[in-house]
Amino acid sequence: MATRFIPFMEHRFKAYLLSAFLIIGSLFLLQFRGINWGLDFTGGYVIEIAPSHPIPENQIKDFLKKEGIQGVIVQETKEGHILVKVKLGAPIEKVKELLKKLDPKAKLVRFEMIGAVFSKELKEKAISAVITALILIAIYLGFRFQPLWAITALLALFHDIIVSLGAYSLTYREVNLEVMGALLTVAGYSVTDTVVVFDRIRENLKLRPATDFSKLIDISINETLSRTLMTSLTTFAVAAVLYFFGGEMLSNIAFAFLVGIVVGTYSSVFIASALLLDLKRFNLLKFPLKKKTV
Repeated sequence: MATRFIPFMEHRFKAYLLSAFLIIGSLFLLQFRGINWGLDFTGGYVIEIAPSHPIPENQIKDFLKKEGIQGVIVQETKEGHILVKVKLGAPIEKVKELLKKLDPKAKLVRFEMIGAVFSKELKEKAISAVITALILIAIYLGFRFQPLWAITALLALFHDIIVSLGAYSLTYREVNLEVMGALLTVAGYSVTDTVVVFDRIRENLKLRPATDFSKLIDISINETLSRTLMTSLTTFAVAAVLYFFGGEMLSNIAFAFLVGIVVGTYSSVFIASALLLDLKRFNLLKFPLKKKTV
């Protein structure tokens, strides 16, 4: 049975329009709606209690929300304790009273405040880590491919990060250190997908030098498609399980993987590869593509 051949490059202008819509929409959301930075970045209070009986996380959160306490994070520790996190400015004494009302026999294990200064430093370090990671990725791509190939891969990566952050802004999900780590992991997946496709394109340029570049890119994408889809679908399935059954904290991290995997797979095909084709049509790509080794 013959494998179906998909002419991806025929649809690249539709993909450009979709990506333009996603990026403009994401930038609009980030500008006017902003990001719901987590406690790690804004400062706040942490209350740890040892309940006298098991209390579901959602029950605590719904109870506090009904009493007017918004933006609460509730987590269960491995010891069976309950962590309640609220941002600076929240009526912390009222929160304590409500927790006591919910379970009068509960014991207060820990109460601490995360200062705004510390949170600001943590936020700056997290942003610095992201920038450093992007620079290292750029250096890696620069060594592996010619500069313009590396630039197209980086543009696809920026596309993925902006759209992923836009999704967090749209849903107003909390962005904390764990989410930042998940976004960096997704960036790694995206770059890997792009590198696999680029390597196959470069290999096919040697094997099929007379083939039209548009068709050659389509051939390369189709040849790597099963590998890309298997990797993406497997990771997506795991992330989906965490999203639906992993509780609030894991669900928030899994959301980054769900969005990032879809956007990253899409961009490696329709953004990075399509940009290569248009650069070639403007005679900006040079061959041979493999750098000489000393």
